Amino acid sequence: MLEVDGLAKRYGEVLALRDLSVRVDEGECLVLLGRNGAGKTTALRCMAGVLLPSAGNVKVDGIDAADDPAAVRALVGLMPEVPGLYERMSARSYLDHFGAIYDLEPSLRTRRIGELLELFELADAGDRWLGTYSKGMRQKVALIRATLHRPRLVLADEPTSALDPDSARRAWNYLKDLQKDGCALVICTHSMEEAENLAGDIGIMSAGRALAVGSIVELRRRSGLKTHQEVRELPSLQDIYLAIVGNGAAEHELAETRSA
Repeated sequence: MLEVDGLAKRYGEVLALRDLSVRVDEGECLVLLGRNGAGKTTALRCMAGVLLPSAGNVKVDGIDAADDPAAVRALVGLMPEVPGLYERMSARSYLDHFGAIYDLEPSLRTRRIGELLELFELADAGDRWLGTYSKGMRQKVALIRATLHRPRLVLADEPTSALDPDSARRAWNYLKDLQKDGCALVICTHSMEEAENLAGDIGIMSAGRALAVGSIVELRRRSGLKTHQEVRELPSLQDIYLAIVGNGAAEHELAETRSA
């Protein structure tokens, strides 16, 4: 469903993303882990066609984003970390507006909006201006907006960061249901628990580079960490992440020293 090959993005002298290559099949999920500034958000925005990459290409369902960006955008639902809602519209009117942009038939979008507002416990607040919403409520509306047209690919940046535990669980269950219907997911999160529960593959990013991409079993092998013999347990994802990021930084520093 998603093929990314050699993706790079430069802002002046800053190379925010370099040589990213990943693949996500139907019904699969890729989770991107990394500290702030690692390149995760830039990667999502390039995948969605919001940003024009400096190099590389993106294909969604076999369609090259550079050749037909409108067709790709119709297949993608992007949920940015900052929702960017229209504060002087009600949630219901706002979602109806985007449903029309997605070319959903009026009765269908009315039904879907009602169902999703109910699912995320926003039905009673659906006619209030978005400017009166809490941060968590805004995040729920952003998730509904991104998935209202049942996209084939959902790109979500920290989709549960502002949600309480019950709402976060509801959001993850909803995303898993989309997955079961064949939707591919790419999720950026800082939560190791969420990454383990949702992902098929995990991409660990640092300084614009994907240091490692694979299943948790593959990443554990890549990290070089061994089983904790004292308690006979496998290293946690956090242990693996820290080891790979540390190894990647050391390799980068060595490469720079050699080039100098």
